[in-house]
Amino acid sequence: MKQIIAILRDERVEDTKDALETIGVRGVTFLYVTGRGQQKGRVSARELGGSLTWNLRMLSASALSCGKPPAPGNETAGPSFPPDTEFAFGFLPKRMLIIVANDEEVSLIIQTIMNTNQTGRHGDGRIFICPMISAIRVRTGQQGAKALS
Repeated sequence: MKQIIAILRDERVEDTKDALETIGVRGVTFLYVTGRGQQKGRVSARELGGSLTWNLRMLSASALSCGKPPAPGNETAGPSFPPDTEFAFGFLPKRMLIIVANDEEVSLIIQTIMNTNQTGRHGDGRIFICPMISAIRVRTGQQGAKALS
């Protein structure tokens, strides 16, 4: 048994859920997290590809306007930035996926996560695979592989 922990782009969650469901993975936990990796919380407008989330738009607009609120009616549009503009947020919003799976399922799950989330840009994420000693289903008391099915 293994625990798979993946840190992913927030905007890739729905596609990831669908892909995992397609291969038969039922038990998945998604958490909202923030963090930074090699890019140290910096992201360019080009890397964002125009997909600034509402929170990032508000942060960047606030930083550029010295804290002034956006103009009425422009709260969700967000400012337009040249592609070489770089933002330093410190910690970026991500999603953490956690799956506990039988050893023989791990490779397929990893490949599915990679295929769904690989964009070739910084911030695509990380996947960690950890040994799992046991699992217990609280409702029935089943342990090990029986608790996963």
